[in-house]
Amino acid sequence: MNLTYINSILSGTLLLLVIWQTVRLIKLDRIRKEFFSSGLKKNLEQILVDQNRSLTQISQDLRHLDENLTRLYKDNRHNLQKVGFIRFNPFDDAGGNISFALALLDGDDNGAVISSLHGREGTRMYAKAIKGGVSESKLTEEETQAIKDAK
Repeated sequence: MNLTYINSILSGTLLLLVIWQTVRLIKLDRIRKEFFSSGLKKNLEQILVDQNRSLTQISQDLRHLDENLTRLYKDNRHNLQKVGFIRFNPFDDAGGNISFALALLDGDDNGAVISSLHGREGTRMYAKAIKGGVSESKLTEEETQAIKDAK
């Protein structure tokens, strides 16, 4: 009687395992049919080869874009990147803050500061070279402030 009881339990367990595996196989077959019914007339090997080629091409394109980005970043360091502008009134007898100081700097703080001083007798403009954020010429307070604003 014990042997019959054990055989019944094992048979029931095996039947449940067969049903469970059948359900999994049906789901897998449904996924396979969906994958291959998407209009592709290629076999799985050809699909994988095509995907590998595509991935290789994308990888090469990405490397090329990275090289271009690095080159553009280096080239851009020398372009005008920072601007500082300040208006002021240099003389007590002329109002309106028409005078100005304009600092134009690149990524390495090289460039120029341009000043315009407007008075009753006329307007004068000055340009001073800037290297590393410092000028060899003496700077006015407004020019120094324009450089600080640009940084």
